[in-house]
Amino acid sequence: MSDPNNYSVGWICAIGTEYIAAQEFLDDEHDPPEFVSPNDTNDYTLGRLGKHNVVVAVLPDGEYGTSSAASVATNMLHSFPNVRIGLMVGIGGGAPSEKHDIRLGDIVVSAPRDGEGGVFQYDFGKSIQDQAFQQTRFLNQPPPTLRAALTGIQAQYKRKGHQLEAAINVILEKNPRLRQEYERPQPGADRLFKADVTHDPRGCAAFCANEPSNLIPRRERTKHEDDPAIHYGLIASANQLMKDALVRDRLATEKDVLCFEMEAAGLMNHFPCLVIRGICDYSDSHKNKEWQGYAAMAAAAYAKDLLCRILPNRVEAEKKIGEVLSGLQEIAEEHLDVAQRQLEIQEHAAKQKLSDKQEQCLQLFRLTSSSKDATYEWYKDRVEDRVDGTCEWFLNHENFQTWLEQDSGPLLVSADPGCGKSVLAKYLIDNRLPRSAAICYFFFKDQDQNTVRQALCAVLHQLFSRKPSLIEHATEQLCIDGQGLINSTKSLWTILGNAVQDPQAGPVIIVLDALDECAESEFEDLMRNVESQFRSNQSGHGKLKYLLTSRPYEQVVSKFRRLLDAFPRIRIPGEEESEIISQEVNRVIQYRVERLAREKELSDQLKGHLEDRLLKITHRTYLWVYLVFDYLKTEGFKKTPKGVESTIATLPKSINQAYERILNKSKEPEMVRKALSIILAARRPLTLSEMNVAVNIDSTSQSIHNLDLEEEGDFKSRLRSWCGLFVSIHHGKVYFLHQTAREFLLADLPSSTTIPTELQWHHSIIIHHAHTVLAELCVRYLNFFNSDASLLTDATLEASHHIDSHAFLDYSAKFWGIHFREARIRNDAATVNLALGICDPDSRGYSTWFNIYWKSIHWEFPEHFTNLMISSYFGHEAVVKRLLETDKADVDWKNEDGWTALSWAAEGGYEAVVKLLLRAGAKVHYEYKTIVSKPAPTLIHASVKVDS
Repeated sequence: MSDPNNYSVGWICAIGTEYIAAQEFLDDEHDPPEFVSPNDTNDYTLGRLGKHNVVVAVLPDGEYGTSSAASVATNMLHSFPNVRIGLMVGIGGGAPSEKHDIRLGDIVVSAPRDGEGGVFQYDFGKSIQDQAFQQTRFLNQPPPTLRAALTGIQAQYKRKGHQLEAAINVILEKNPRLRQEYERPQPGADRLFKADVTHDPRGCAAFCANEPSNLIPRRERTKHEDDPAIHYGLIASANQLMKDALVRDRLATEKDVLCFEMEAAGLMNHFPCLVIRGICDYSDSHKNKEWQGYAAMAAAAYAKDLLCRILPNRVEAEKKIGEVLSGLQEIAEEHLDVAQRQLEIQEHAAKQKLSDKQEQCLQLFRLTSSSKDATYEWYKDRVEDRVDGTCEWFLNHENFQTWLEQDSGPLLVSADPGCGKSVLAKYLIDNRLPRSAAICYFFFKDQDQNTVRQALCAVLHQLFSRKPSLIEHATEQLCIDGQGLINSTKSLWTILGNAVQDPQAGPVIIVLDALDECAESEFEDLMRNVESQFRSNQSGHGKLKYLLTSRPYEQVVSKFRRLLDAFPRIRIPGEEESEIISQEVNRVIQYRVERLAREKELSDQLKGHLEDRLLKITHRTYLWVYLVFDYLKTEGFKKTPKGVESTIATLPKSINQAYERILNKSKEPEMVRKALSIILAARRPLTLSEMNVAVNIDSTSQSIHNLDLEEEGDFKSRLRSWCGLFVSIHHGKVYFLHQTAREFLLADLPSSTTIPTELQWHHSIIIHHAHTVLAELCVRYLNFFNSDASLLTDATLEASHHIDSHAFLDYSAKFWGIHFREARIRNDAATVNLALGICDPDSRGYSTWFNIYWKSIHWEFPEHFTNLMISSYFGHEAVVKRLLETDKADVDWKNEDGWTALSWAAEGGYEAVVKLLLRAGAKVHYEYKTIVSKPAPTLIHASVKVDS
């Protein structure tokens, strides 16, 4: 009899077919155990596999599902207390897709390399109001020993292929009685039906497959491809058999699921096992048992290969599973009541249906007016996915682990530019933060999605979407503020504070990415409120956590020093983890080299040489890798070692050099400078149509109809030819590739350094010069409406109906005044005359743009405005000066509300304009003092004092 203490590997099977396959792959079969736990009803086979003693167990006949698997595992660990690593090996249903060419007989292995255990339980989740599946449980990661073996076997199979088919044939030759059930079926028996084709009970071969249009055609695998193929990824587990191809495809799309089965989730969170599944069907209604035997053999053959890579002393170094098993029996009991729990979830969802008023309130926080508007989700999703093996420096950091375990508190993650902060934030949101919390996020984007108001609205929209009962906190404030609620950051902070304190909120995690790209004027308010949520009453804000990412700027970091006493591990300085991050950058390089080698058909020798040379380059970041591989992709280098060496020698050694090279490729540098100036100065990202018009306006342009406009697709190509990868186009809008691209160009940033002579574009554009470019384009464009009366009818149409030539109207009308002021234009500049042309209330151009602008600021439309009032309102010193020089301007003219040019200038805080008006004899009326805000009279009195 065998001593149970001698067995360190546990192998669990669900059905007899799998059990037989496992037994056949044992190198030696041992005697039954000397004893087992008194209540253990499992059947065991003991044996040696390689250098390991293995105990194999099977679920009771006719019992399936997660609860049975949990019971079998519990019994095994009571009877075999020395088991340290676990395997669940057997059959499953495949989820083939365009991304994953999964076929019958292939093998799917749960892949913990993506940060999770590789298995999730989808029937404990919920699908509410057509939202995506929300799983609630993940299987724990296997021990490090198994994870390391996974990496090793993947490399082995990649280099040399596998011998799984040969191993199965050896088994069948030794035991021919198994051949009929376990031999590989003919290729014609592998049929993948379209998702909308349901099974005909009269038979698949005769009826379902009789119509060729029902089948999805697939090419034959070549001799250089593994067959069976091994797939690594996510396995979906449930208490019910997956037989719906439409649901299968939905989960495959949303979660990248590769396989469906019914047992693994019974071991989640406690039993550290690897799940290996041979594919016997496609998880649809066309199920049959023809492939079950072979699929079970294939999974067992892979499991043996894997175990043979692991040294026995590595297994003994792992902790006993029994020592981390607490609560597994309770989990088994939980699973017995799945149906009841699902019913409760559905009933709860029905109770939480929003009223019309609540739904209207929820949509307010969306901040979108059409399907074309970019959403907060879009800003996250446009961030690249992480490469396998990266972000580990953060996941394993002690401060992150501490933050995960605590109930509330902030965590600041700082890192230098281009080190992957946004990639990390996206990965955490999508994969690693606990699903038990309501996870809300916002990705700041300079000059686009950069206000606290936008961030709060996004967070509240997500919070109320996940916790509908909390929306009552917003509807109460809506009754007070009305539609203006979303414009009051004070009200939004109040709503958030009340909502997270509500007991129904539960744990809430708010992720704010790129704090350094928040509008400078609003950053102080953001940090003060975040800080106050933890300083005033640490327990008073429920279970609220913040995860914040930023560059290591002093103005950001300093705000957190005040909280160090309460949260000593409040910060993870990524800029001090350069060595670890560099190692992860190596993984990205290896991944990109592999992809480049496939695209350019490089030999293994050249691929290895290129990888080796790139890995030796110092001071690399994720952004540098992105730019360099774009260069390599387009570079037609010679496919020899010398050709690689020559190309490496010309690679940019820094991000700045990469940017310089991109911009120097263009043969039209003046157009590049014009386009970059527009993007630099723009108050919001311009659409392709707007850019098309803007770059085609010049000093010779006389009419909109004379603009040399291309079709949008052609212009997009032209913009690419000018600026290359320096700009990116998303959602039809034009952006810089990265915040560092903006900083590369700007010459007047505080951090600017001496301009290297070899970098012509570096720090080459002063921001007020960029505003000058855009201001001139805007006023020239608006002046077209003065000279062409036929444009006025078109201009009154909604923006969505404008033809391409009118695309620039909305932007010009709303922002020309700001650009003109920021450009610091002198009063003798030709642009002043253009501005005067559209400030005349009697002109056609004025009526066109002013109506659009005034509606955008939601003020009541003013009457009796003069050109002096308009230029004073915007703070246009040069225009005011020109008007005052004509002696035709009435400096004391009042509109219907008693406001004068001086009133508007003082209200805007434009001291230079106030001085000009006072020198011209403008009077400070008593009535005015009762109208304007407090700072204005102070400004006027200061100006009077200066003049006297």
